Amino acid sequence: MKAPLARHERMVRSHSMICVICLFGVLASAMSLGSLRLYGLYLEHRLAYVTTKIEKTDNKNAALEERYSSLLSPSRIYNYARLELNMSTAHEIETIKLNATPMSETSVAALTAEDIRQLIGPEGIVSLFVGTANAKD
Repeated sequence: MKAPLARHERMVRSHSMICVICLFGVLASAMSLGSLRLYGLYLEHRLAYVTTKIEKTDNKNAALEERYSSLLSPSRIYNYARLELNMSTAHEIETIKLNATPMSETSVAALTAEDIRQLIGPEGIVSLFVGTANAKD
């Protein structure tokens, strides 16, 4: 007849099953943590790529805005008109106001004293603050 197994020998089998289950749990956790780390690195790489693209686009946009503002500068327009189009500054500019008479459909040119004063511009201290328009300004 065989002797019954000792108590400490019977428990070894149940402990080994718990250890195997815990080992599988630890391995599954490590694998999932590793996959999350790899996915995080992938997202970080994509974020760096998108950030560099945004910076390149911002730099290109800034260069285009600078070129646009230089093309629209009044001095460039003035120089282009003077050199390329052979335009010159007008002297002795006069404005004529045409008033239509109620009797006819034709217009008659008439300048009053007040219109002439408006053409000359302000006098005195106010003339320091109000200047004439020029494409060079």
